[in-house]
Amino acid sequence: MNDLLKQAVSLSLLGKCIAAAAGILIIHGTFRVLEETLPRRFGRADARYKVRKLVVFSGYLSILIFLAFVFEDRLSRLSFALGVVGAGVAVALQDVLASFAGAFSIGFSKLYAVGDRVQIGETRGDVIDIGLLRTTLLETGNWVSGDLYNGRIVRIPNSAILKGSVFNYSQGFRFVWDEIKLLFTITSDCQFAREMLLRVAKEAIGEYLVEAQTSWKVISDNYRSENPPLEPTVALVVVGGSLEFSLSYVTDYTKRTAMRDRLFTKIVEEVANSNGRLEWASPAGAPASPTAAPDATEARPASSTQAAGKVAGSH
Repeated sequence: MNDLLKQAVSLSLLGKCIAAAAGILIIHGTFRVLEETLPRRFGRADARYKVRKLVVFSGYLSILIFLAFVFEDRLSRLSFALGVVGAGVAVALQDVLASFAGAFSIGFSKLYAVGDRVQIGETRGDVIDIGLLRTTLLETGNWVSGDLYNGRIVRIPNSAILKGSVFNYSQGFRFVWDEIKLLFTITSDCQFAREMLLRVAKEAIGEYLVEAQTSWKVISDNYRSENPPLEPTVALVVVGGSLEFSLSYVTDYTKRTAMRDRLFTKIVEEVANSNGRLEWASPAGAPASPTAAPDATEARPASSTQAAGKVAGSH
């Protein structure tokens, strides 16, 4: 190997270019085979991904080292020319350089990793790949409700993290606070409604409340923050002659939609079995008679609270 490198260094410029091209093809082919075969020896998906990325990075590094050896005697001559054109290249490739800087920032500051759910700018989804220039997300939300996948693959330049906010749902505290609102008539039993909502919420989140408390302790140990209430809370306001209850609770960031469905389903059953102590109230501005002709406002999709009220009314 050393003899081959010495022979490559002693070649003419044309010979060096030919040797460089041949060496690049050989190195690329070798690491391509390793990229296809080596990850198969690992069972876990995350291990296969890391091995594949390591092989790709090693291939690029090997090519750079090989080129440095081949053109070793000419690097000093190129230094002046590189200094002259460096400013122009930096301007022309500023977006590319910013993406490289963003990639190093992601790695060293641990903004996010593969598997995390993040929001970069207006785009939210799960990170499925982090490259030198772009981060690839499996998008959630948009035209589908809640945090469900919509099927789109989004590639975001790494430079975006240097220019805007990055929200990470997965690091440290894996839970988020969510809230649902419910409208009852002014004659409904206020205290009974509060007790029912708290009971339903505690039953729903009890399975991981201890995990949430442990997770928040890690956050409080690493950051200066107050200890927020992790138990469900209920707040009441009077809106348009109706009782509006806001139920706040913590939930796993991957289960927001499923938790809302679970809570609303149980609450609808509780209202239907309350023997008239709880009655759904019509939203402000909605007609009192269900047989009235719908207007433009009613033609829009109902919110989850309104939908729950209609289901209860049907019972």
